[in-house]
Amino acid sequence: MQGHLLNLYSLVKYELEKYSSLLELLYQERQVLVERRIEDLADLISEKEKLIYRINNVESERDDLLAELSAFPHVGSKSLDAATLIELAEEPLKSEFADIFDEVQRVRTEFEYVNATNKELLLSEYEYVSFLIDQVTRIEEPGETYEDDGSLRSPVGKGMFDHRI
Repeated sequence: MQGHLLNLYSLVKYELEKYSSLLELLYQERQVLVERRIEDLADLISEKEKLIYRINNVESERDDLLAELSAFPHVGSKSLDAATLIELAEEPLKSEFADIFDEVQRVRTEFEYVNATNKELLLSEYEYVSFLIDQVTRIEEPGETYEDDGSLRSPVGKGMFDHRI
């Protein structure tokens, strides 16, 4: 069983490396959004998709390994969560599991923060573009620029081209 746990530890460590790489991409994405370099966003999204594909494969392998571990008599009906895996492991693997699960929790928390920030930046960019489109598309609203006597007519429309700046 310890051999299976060691394999699981190696797999979790590899998966954590992939998640850390994904986190780096999220930070790059945030910088691209802040600097409004939208053309660079497509490349980052492509890289993220590749990493997510790899992570999904690793998670599938991890699920298979956990299924094998659950067949051991020592496990019984216990759910194979982090606490149980730490309990089942012998030293020094027990300490290594504890350390790596702490790191997983840290990365998870950081992920939530960066994702929330990027979401807000994307919404802000969307609102800005929607505002600009809305302003430009209101041009066809009624409102001549000049009265018959040549004086300026007050703008009737609400487009940005209908107002004096």
